[in-house]
Amino acid sequence: MKRTYIRKHRHQIELALIVATAAVTFVASSQAELYERFHGLLIRYEVVQADELFIALLGLTVALTLFSAMRWRDARHELASRIAAERRLKRLAARNRDLAQALIGLQEAERRRFAHELHDHFGQCCNAIRIDAVFLRDHLENPSAEKRAADRIAESADDLYQTVRGLLYELRPASLDSLGLLGAVQSLCESWEERSTINCALLPRGHLDDLGEDANIAVFRIIQESLSNVMKHTNASHVRIFLGHHAETDMVELVIEDDGSGYDAAKVRPGLGWLGMGERASMLGGALKIDKSSLGGVMVSCSFRHPARAHAIEFHKVTGHD
Repeated sequence: MKRTYIRKHRHQIELALIVATAAVTFVASSQAELYERFHGLLIRYEVVQADELFIALLGLTVALTLFSAMRWRDARHELASRIAAERRLKRLAARNRDLAQALIGLQEAERRRFAHELHDHFGQCCNAIRIDAVFLRDHLENPSAEKRAADRIAESADDLYQTVRGLLYELRPASLDSLGLLGAVQSLCESWEERSTINCALLPRGHLDDLGEDANIAVFRIIQESLSNVMKHTNASHVRIFLGHHAETDMVELVIEDDGSGYDAAKVRPGLGWLGMGERASMLGGALKIDKSSLGGVMVSCSFRHPARAHAIEFHKVTGHD
């Protein structure tokens, strides 16, 4: 309470101290008759006009006071300009973050719509083609060229349907809705491990079931893009994913690291995938970092406050509650 009062009335206290110092100086000078003594000392050197030294010092003091006042005014103006510039930058950063969030939201909505279109039309057409091909194969003479052609059509339709399923998973992982974040990430690791033949281990920690849909999608996409980069750009044999919630700080931490060919800062260039991951991390209120992994390869990390707690803090700031 005392410190708060001092900070609030600092200028008044400083002015009072200056006035008190001047008053004490005046009283002490009057009691000791300093001016008379000083004048008597200087009168001896009137030949060199030393008795005018007091007036010169007084003029110098006034000039220095005016100089200090002008510099203080300039400094205050510059400080106000910098504060205004910082506020503009913060507003622009917040605006860019909002635009990035809106763009990511539109992308997810478009992906969802496209996934539904693929599933409802393209996927069903593949199934219809396969069913008709199997029907023809079962009712044609054995062996015959037509029967073999129908068999090839059925196999091609089945391969095409599996490709569509893979695209559907890339566009909108249904496992997020059915299995939750950890289940979806584990499923992603297993399927990616089969395709890449690279060992992938998920290390979960803490309670992660209530992050919310936006955070789940953002975390999943960051992991998805990171695994894609591992497959494209490194010669890794092991990937480790740590995803945890630290209850003591209410922070969520995501770390993806590999034992690939190594981390070279000079070769790291932010591409579209990296920018997309950065925007998703920013949407969560965190920042994406890339560094050397303890395994010898590349480490991608991101930490952000638990969305539920972050929303509560923003609410208290807006409403003015402690």
